[in-house]
Amino acid sequence: MRAHRMLYKRDVVLSATLLCLGMMTDVSTAFLGPSITTASNPSSPLGTNTNTLSIANHNNILTIPQGGDNVNRGQAINTRMKAATAAANEGDSSGDVSNEQDIATAAFNLIKGCVGSGVLSLPAGVAAIGDVSSAIIPASAILFILGTISAYTFHLLGRLCQVEKDEAIEKGLSAENSQLSRAGSIGELWDYEVGSSSSWLVSLAIILTCYGTSLAYSIILGDTFKSMAETVGLTGIIATRRANVAAISLLGVYPLCCLKSLAALKPVSIIGNIGILVTALVMTVRALPGGAYSTASAATNFLSTLPADLQPSFGVTGLRSMKSLLVLSSTTATAFLVHMAGPEFYQTLRGASLSRFGILSAVGFGSVAALSTYMMCVGFLTFGGACKGMILNNYSTLDAGATLCRGLMGIALLGSYAFIANVMKGTIYQFFYKGKEVTDKVQARTTKLLVGSLTALALVLDDAGFVVSFTGAILGSALIYIIPPFLFLKSTKRRLDSGTMEATRTLKVERMWNRFLIALGLFLGVAGGSMTVINTFFPHLL
Repeated sequence: MRAHRMLYKRDVVLSATLLCLGMMTDVSTAFLGPSITTASNPSSPLGTNTNTLSIANHNNILTIPQGGDNVNRGQAINTRMKAATAAANEGDSSGDVSNEQDIATAAFNLIKGCVGSGVLSLPAGVAAIGDVSSAIIPASAILFILGTISAYTFHLLGRLCQVEKDEAIEKGLSAENSQLSRAGSIGELWDYEVGSSSSWLVSLAIILTCYGTSLAYSIILGDTFKSMAETVGLTGIIATRRANVAAISLLGVYPLCCLKSLAALKPVSIIGNIGILVTALVMTVRALPGGAYSTASAATNFLSTLPADLQPSFGVTGLRSMKSLLVLSSTTATAFLVHMAGPEFYQTLRGASLSRFGILSAVGFGSVAALSTYMMCVGFLTFGGACKGMILNNYSTLDAGATLCRGLMGIALLGSYAFIANVMKGTIYQFFYKGKEVTDKVQARTTKLLVGSLTALALVLDDAGFVVSFTGAILGSALIYIIPPFLFLKSTKRRLDSGTMEATRTLKVERMWNRFLIALGLFLGVAGGSMTVINTFFPHLL
């Protein structure tokens, strides 16, 4: 009978979800009006434009220009100049080149862009290595090494932006026009150094990265609100993960993804920052000896309220094979993945120079590495080998501090979901509708398809840690370790062949280093992705 009731509940949730998704277009139109209008924006949150989008505001139709296979560097510059000029003439502040930030502000935004839900998956990466406290030593080393490499490849993007700007000035452009012609995304750097005919590779990487991140958010939101439902005493189907995934998709995710303007969601980023700090504080208090999850005082703390698979586990399996480090390396990629916005950070840095951008890279990524390592260690030292893919899932639903953290992170993730979906849709339009108009109908259908497919997958997959790790292995490796070094090699080869760059010993060494990074990225992508699958679905093989 119990099995039949479970199947019945599952069918009810799935049927309700399908019905909800079928109604989404009507609901969003009734309450929010037409779907979001997306335009290329050099100061967008994630800086993921790959070409130029022009917008006709009077009829909400997007026009995606056809790049063609023969777009050269001069044409790429002219295209961006025309787009920036048109934006200025239309009064579009998104094209305002005066939107600068000092190093402190830029570092804060960089940290904010890196540190999110991904950092809450790091303790599970340590648990994949072993359930002894010494596992944090190789884990911390891996995190700092990959963080240093991530900072280097992030800085590479700034160097490439400076090369483009210098060459624009050499071609006779004024300082103002060279500023307008600047590359604001990895896609535009690719167009400049490689060509637009293959820029679809960058677009595809961005789309899949955003899709994987959104899927992880859907799973985390389902877990978060399920735990909060249990906290307030709700039972039955309304307190199940699948029911919460469906409800959040209908009542939260889809309406937010249909907003015409995301400006109203800016306060959400502040909530996200507060959520991370509060979570770090609560996790620290809970990890103290004799604390709420200590086995020494199990009779008086939350330990007795946890199922066996969530209770702290130490010294049962010991250290596993070092190949398990690949699981953590995959998760770590998502903790440093802000490279999509690298060119934007450089272009909007006040008094932009390579030395100032180097300071930003060092301070930003160093802070991210320190905070990520701290939260990784605190979470692991509390639950050991029992750490789940989303560490907040380990904490009791009766824990008021953990409930507060879940609520703050849930609100932050809803806002982040909308921002990422906006980036993803804009890139999809560039990918599939180049040279065509994108109507309201197309935009609504795209939003419905994305949210519907993400919801369906979130109903089936329940391990956010797996999604985060797999996305980091495949797509994080591409955006961090492969694409920036590849662009550097293409740029330096072009300048060496033209005689504008001298083949010094330092340059030769750096080119060899970048070839190694590409090989490292390929290895981490294939091996890390494979180990993530094995660790999740076939752990007995490790």
